[in-house]
Amino acid sequence: MEDVTLVVGGDGGIGRACAEWFRARGEHVVVIDRARGHDACDPDSVRDALGDVTGLRCVVHAAGSVGSGGIDEGTPSQWRRVFEDNLVSALVVAQVSVPLLAEGGSMVLFGSVNGRHGGNRLSGPAYATAKAGIVGLTRHLAKDQAARDVRVNAIAPGPVRTPMLDRLSTEDITTLRDSIPLGRITTADEIAGTVGWLCSPAAASVTGAVIDVNGGLWMG
Repeated sequence: MEDVTLVVGGDGGIGRACAEWFRARGEHVVVIDRARGHDACDPDSVRDALGDVTGLRCVVHAAGSVGSGGIDEGTPSQWRRVFEDNLVSALVVAQVSVPLLAEGGSMVLFGSVNGRHGGNRLSGPAYATAKAGIVGLTRHLAKDQAARDVRVNAIAPGPVRTPMLDRLSTEDITTLRDSIPLGRITTADEIAGTVGWLCSPAAASVTGAVIDVNGGLWMG
């Protein structure tokens, strides 16, 4: 099976919105998600999930998890989990999927505004570090795959209206919203639309970029 769009983390939140965006436009979408028993940190699990896929048009890595607290809190095992969920899984998915990406294909990874400005105690130091690492991975892959006309970019969201956000208190959500220059929390559909654009011919000259979709939280 060729000309497939792969969405990692495609059963929840932003990933689900991305998968639905591509399906609505007639794309054949394969989803990898922990809820389906997949492990994006395991190359064999990723290969098994891809099954008979022999060619990819677009890869979207939207899997991840958030930490919390400051450097005075947490444990190495908790930090490792955040690194694995956000960064190691992206490395593994890239390792397995890049050889399957057709010339002119596209990959979109997910950073975060926290990887831009360092985050806070709501998301924790490991999350900010992992998301900063996504920027480095994006630029490495963009340079490495440019000769094949494969483009690699990242999205840097701020708070997004998803179940992950719902773990916060109403007070914390209000504080986050009030810190956003546009005065509202981004929707998953808005993120998905940007991902779709990055995978389209309209973004044919965009690679190695980090696109801020965070209501103006980062304007650097």
